[in-house]
Amino acid sequence: MKKVSNILIVLLFACSTNLFSQELKYSDLSNGVKPKGDYTSYVAKDGAVYKIGDKIRIGVPSSNKTFAYITEGDGILLPITQLLASASGQNAAIKRIDIEGSKRTGFNVSMRCKGLTGLSNYSIQLENAIETGEIKSFGMTSDEALSALKKAKDKLDLGFITQAEYDSLKVAYKPFIK
Repeated sequence: MKKVSNILIVLLFACSTNLFSQELKYSDLSNGVKPKGDYTSYVAKDGAVYKIGDKIRIGVPSSNKTFAYITEGDGILLPITQLLASASGQNAAIKRIDIEGSKRTGFNVSMRCKGLTGLSNYSIQLENAIETGEIKSFGMTSDEALSALKKAKDKLDLGFITQAEYDSLKVAYKPFIK
């Protein structure tokens, strides 16, 4: 009997954590009302999904020596400063998904990340960082998706994939092609 009650408690806990985890979408930020809650994932403007625990790759700074949309430090132990160009190519693990801004300026998503080297913590203004190449998006650019679809068409024409496989790839790449 005790074993059954322990299993029920574990199942109840597992279900409750899924009930309270939330997914934030880029479209949720455009209505002028700040979404409330703790978010475990974010669907970006390009359709890519970022989850807590995912590793993102830092790209190249949009200015010559520092990143414009990635800062380092927490403001308590370490001062908040723009991340230096020497961080290019590093990975960072997403720890938290936050919403910044106001009704007047608009809302945007900020990712709090743990650098995988050293004790560094980063704050990333996600959409701006993707747009400027400061981080590499999980999604595809329009050109990347179009190129992948053309390769799939060549594979279909050569008989390496079936029409059904090509159709599913076409559906998957379509949101990225503009």
